[in-house]
Amino acid sequence: MADLRETLASAKLILFDFDGPVCDVFAGLPASTIARRLEQILGERVDSDDPLRVLQESTRFGQDVVQAIEFELVRAELEAVDIATPTPGGLESMRAALNAGKSVGVLSNNSPKAIARFLLAAGLLADVTPVVGRPYGRPELMKPHQYTLQQALMGAQVQPGDVVFIGDSATDIEVALAGEVAPVALANKPGKRELFESSSPLVVDDMFSIMTCLQAMQ
Repeated sequence: MADLRETLASAKLILFDFDGPVCDVFAGLPASTIARRLEQILGERVDSDDPLRVLQESTRFGQDVVQAIEFELVRAELEAVDIATPTPGGLESMRAALNAGKSVGVLSNNSPKAIARFLLAAGLLADVTPVVGRPYGRPELMKPHQYTLQQALMGAQVQPGDVVFIGDSATDIEVALAGEVAPVALANKPGKRELFESSSPLVVDDMFSIMTCLQAMQ
């Protein structure tokens, strides 16, 4: 816990992945339901319940199909965030970071419109910047590509060494390490701690650990 406190204390900007650390985007509208919707546009079954995987697969069918899938996915995400479940300690961690004088941003493969909609409802949109989601119609630039991280760093005008990125997937850790940003891995499901301990120096089991450390800095 001491290492986590030191890492958070030294950061100027704390970036949060959206789906996981902040909320369960598809708690009310299941990801599998959206994936099946997108497959109807694609005209092909994809062996995944992840809508983002369907979007990635759409690149094989040309840009018109990519744009059609993207449009429907954004629409579905906007619907989903209205009934999404906040992650316990997630929004509280954002507020604690802001109260501790940190800049707070979001770095996600979800739609920036959906992220902004959720933050607006939580009363945090004006305070959380940068908010960087996937580039519209460019699934090849999603994490683990460095594009979105570099956009966040430029938007916040900070150096990588001044940033902490809190994520809950191997992709999040990969993009942080490649970008020389300090990762904090959220092991919020069984088996994740073992996965992350081989790649991330800092692993937490819940967002309350983050919240507690940040509250102590206020």
